[in-house]
Amino acid sequence: MSYLLTLFDKTPRRIRVVEGILQAKRTVTNLFWGQCYGLLPYLGADRHLKRATYDTWLQSQAAKGNLLIDQQMAWLTPQGLSVKQAWQTEHYQPQFGQWTWLANWQQLANRVLLALQLVSEYQHHNRRFAPLPVSFKDKVAVRQWFLQQSSLIGQELLKELTSYLTALEKADPRLADLFVFQLIGHETAGWTEAEAARRLAVARQDLFWMERDMWLFLAHSLWQQTGTLAALVQPLLAPSPLPKSVQTTVEAWQRGYSLAEISRFRHLKIGTVREHLLQATILVPEQVPVMKVLPPQIVARFAEQYQGSALTWQFQAQTNDPGLEFFYFRLLQIKAAQTVGKEGEDEFGSHR
Repeated sequence: MSYLLTLFDKTPRRIRVVEGILQAKRTVTNLFWGQCYGLLPYLGADRHLKRATYDTWLQSQAAKGNLLIDQQMAWLTPQGLSVKQAWQTEHYQPQFGQWTWLANWQQLANRVLLALQLVSEYQHHNRRFAPLPVSFKDKVAVRQWFLQQSSLIGQELLKELTSYLTALEKADPRLADLFVFQLIGHETAGWTEAEAARRLAVARQDLFWMERDMWLFLAHSLWQQTGTLAALVQPLLAPSPLPKSVQTTVEAWQRGYSLAEISRFRHLKIGTVREHLLQATILVPEQVPVMKVLPPQIVARFAEQYQGSALTWQFQAQTNDPGLEFFYFRLLQIKAAQTVGKEGEDEFGSHR
């Protein structure tokens, strides 16, 4: 749990946003503030995080003097900032969070490890072995994949894994070593957690982030590829950072349909359609440029209505359609978050 301190800063952050980002809760609020905090590379990093565990950790850090908590906001004390900086210096830091949208890496790991175990036992003509404890769904998927492969499956997998490991070793040799010695096969048990930490000269808690990185690297290596291993994992890989329904809305908007028209023919509430576009402007801004959605008169009115940085604005409805007004309000905030420069200024010239 110690890594959680690195997700906070000296300025206040929303406690539930940090939690939601780790658990892969893709609400517009989580995505927007996750973008502002620079936490989108952690989206879905710890899907099994329990609220009770998280809240207990928050209170323990407050008791130690590392965090200050006020209602639903938390920020680092000077002591906490020092602890965070020390942690970042002494521990493994995630490298491939930009691919977090590609897959649920833990499910991907379960399926690949079981498949490699099955092929290893098959190569040694052993049908009596204890399979890795994965979900029934993953067991069925691996079995169906295996039955569709040729008798050359061992050679094909070896070739594909060699290519993957060569690329991974160039990125970080420790990750390549961890992958190899994590494998379980015929008369091969792999490293224990303690042994892996000792051999790689890292703390045991670092292994979580190293494993995540190596599986995200594999997902990206196999994304839109063909081959034996790709056939196994392709069903788990997302075609884009956007959920399918959101992508469909975006494509309709790109073809020139209005939000009202999309709402009608997709049988969605207008608020849902707006949320889809907000998600897209955060995750794939090149597909939905903010200023193409915002009427110029709205930009001008909000610049007069609100003062300071757009990221600090407090929404105040002034029309009889607060839903639409908030949609524009959030779009401007997203634009501000995306255009904050190295000097710390947003599009309106205000310092954060």
